[in-house]
Amino acid sequence: MLKSLTLENFRNHDKITVEFKKVTAIIGPNGVGKSNILEAISLISSCRSFREEDKRNLVNFESDYARITSGDLEVFIQKNPSLLFQAKERGVVRKKSDFIGILKSVVFSPETMQLIDGSPRLRRRFLDIMISQKDHDYLRHLIAYEKVRQERNSLLHSIRCVGDREDELLYWDQELAKHGAIITKKREKAINFINKIIPQFYSEISGKIEDVLNIEYLNNSKNDFLEKLKENRYREICSNHTTIGPHRDELIFKLNKYNMANYASRGEIRSAVLSLVISELEFLSEGTDVKPILLLDDVFSEMDSERRAKLSVLVSTYQTVMTTTDLNHLSPKLIKNAQIIELSHNG
Repeated sequence: MLKSLTLENFRNHDKITVEFKKVTAIIGPNGVGKSNILEAISLISSCRSFREEDKRNLVNFESDYARITSGDLEVFIQKNPSLLFQAKERGVVRKKSDFIGILKSVVFSPETMQLIDGSPRLRRRFLDIMISQKDHDYLRHLIAYEKVRQERNSLLHSIRCVGDREDELLYWDQELAKHGAIITKKREKAINFINKIIPQFYSEISGKIEDVLNIEYLNNSKNDFLEKLKENRYREICSNHTTIGPHRDELIFKLNKYNMANYASRGEIRSAVLSLVISELEFLSEGTDVKPILLLDDVFSEMDSERRAKLSVLVSTYQTVMTTTDLNHLSPKLIKNAQIIELSHNG
């Protein structure tokens, strides 16, 4: 259980320590840093922000570094003179592949609502973070795959510009295929797990028993990855980019066999995303007694009474940290059992 969190020079917080209970509600107007606290929990959980790609932007404008501390865990981000990101346990720097998942978390935020109809990159990112928190072997192969892909892209550029030998690509193709095969296999396993439980969750949340939600995983390197790389070699040399592999895979959310990104209503998307969050919690909890922390970033305001009720059930099952601009968005039962932390522009 997350007991406390200390932020130093993180976003708009110069120095703040927050104590948590089973249910913690952080209330305040926009701009006071409520979401930044959830973002910090997510960072110490997955070494990635659910809101920001550039880690430099996580550091306070007037500072060169930021530090997030929770018990034995610490994330240190240096902005100047050069970017440095370190994850530590008991003061010892750990590899990301060993650090991620010590403190598991699931985020439900306005950004999560973009998963279904947003860019494919968002869906791959969601899938990678989810699996990495549970499977360190997956993360190690994902890191290795990205290093190989960058090396291969550099060689493609060199072949195009200075005429290096194409046969040098064979080694990188084989490495890419080796790591890529493991990544796709583990992704397929995770999606199969999700698809066994998400239809029931969606029916309960939407109240439409006849509607069926599932996720289709499109693996573009399936059936002889190496041969596909060979077939696309000329095009990749011209573009300097690897165009085949897990980094181009896609997830399609289908409601009654139709792509939700093309026709789903806002209410259907809310129900589907909430179903996905519940399924992610189940995925991370499966096979262990340690449950992930649920982070709810101002999502109650977008929910109707029925979906708020479903969220309230989740809150009673998991340690939850939530933000809101108005306590009226939370049910009286939630407020009664929650620790309330009020933030203001005055500190």
